[in-house]
Amino acid sequence: MSKEDIMKALEENMDILPAKKKDVSNEDIVHDTETDVEFVRETLKDLVNKSSEALDHLSIIAQETEHPRAYEVLSNMIKQTGDLTTELLDVQKKRKDITQEKSSASNQSTTNNAIFVGSTKELQQMLKKAQDVTEE
Repeated sequence: MSKEDIMKALEENMDILPAKKKDVSNEDIVHDTETDVEFVRETLKDLVNKSSEALDHLSIIAQETEHPRAYEVLSNMIKQTGDLTTELLDVQKKRKDITQEKSSASNQSTTNNAIFVGSTKELQQMLKKAQDVTEE
């Protein structure tokens, strides 16, 4: 039996409906991104809290036993807690990068009409200085 025969038999015996294509808009992507970021943030915060509690317990164990392995585990846990807090900040940066629309046109500004703000006397003095500079 070929693969096509098997697929036809499965389709005949099972009520399989063709998959509907879902149009995904940019708003849906941003909304999903916000939901995902919120989930990641809450998870990381929970991990940091649990890690802090574990650090308290590990420091007590390390002090009571004075065993080198206990201090090694404690130092590794401190490092991992620091990494979690750094990762929490990275989530914010990534969220900003994903949701922020980057447009190069908005960063560059072009002045089409330059206007002199001042009195006519000041304008004449400025023009006279410019003329003196060009003559020299």
